[in-house]
Amino acid sequence: MRTQSESLREQALGIIRDAITAGELAEDKIYSAAGLAKQLGISLSPVREAMMALVTEGTVEAVPNRGFRLVTVTEADLEEIIAIRVLLAVPAARSLAEAGSDDIVGRGQRADADATSQSTTKADAVTRLRSLAEATVAAAEDGDVAEFYTQDRRFHEALLEHGLGGRAAAISLRLRDQSRLYRHQDQIGAVAVDSARELPRIVDLIEEGKSAEAADLVTSNLYFFKRVPADADG
Repeated sequence: MRTQSESLREQALGIIRDAITAGELAEDKIYSAAGLAKQLGISLSPVREAMMALVTEGTVEAVPNRGFRLVTVTEADLEEIIAIRVLLAVPAARSLAEAGSDDIVGRGQRADADATSQSTTKADAVTRLRSLAEATVAAAEDGDVAEFYTQDRRFHEALLEHGLGGRAAAISLRLRDQSRLYRHQDQIGAVAVDSARELPRIVDLIEEGKSAEAADLVTSNLYFFKRVPADADG
């Protein structure tokens, strides 16, 4: 069971990760822990701990006596990140789709799970994925971009956990947290809705055993970070 301080750090991590992904924090700026805490409306100590965790992950770097700076991610880096995530997500989606309803899925526990946790069947995994997909759609349609990022992250984490295992999920999430959105902020909402609405369809395809179609849609969905709305200017 997590202590209160660990829980606050995880909350701070989630808020900061979403802010980084959404482009709310600039790569060319140095941030102090105190300044970030004020900007994001969270306590100083959890922010400091969260930033040190992000340094360890390679998402930010410490600037001595000044604070923290985002590690630069170029368009080429983003393309590589997505390509690696696809290499993990496609076999995960295929494995789930090809499993029988009562088959045990996933090859490992979550890093923070109890070793005695019960095994998960495909039917249970589908139920969890559908709940997360619906929560993602609701957040996107409500215009709550921060909650959309949170739920979308949880959906893809669950997909990897149930399809391949906890290690695959951890690798994919670390890469996701290094991603950036290369579009104007006012374009994000429309793209988020389109992306979110793909998730229930992915769950349907997995449940129906349509592995190739599920893999194709998962691949397309992971390119959320490079999409622009159909009516956007060049």
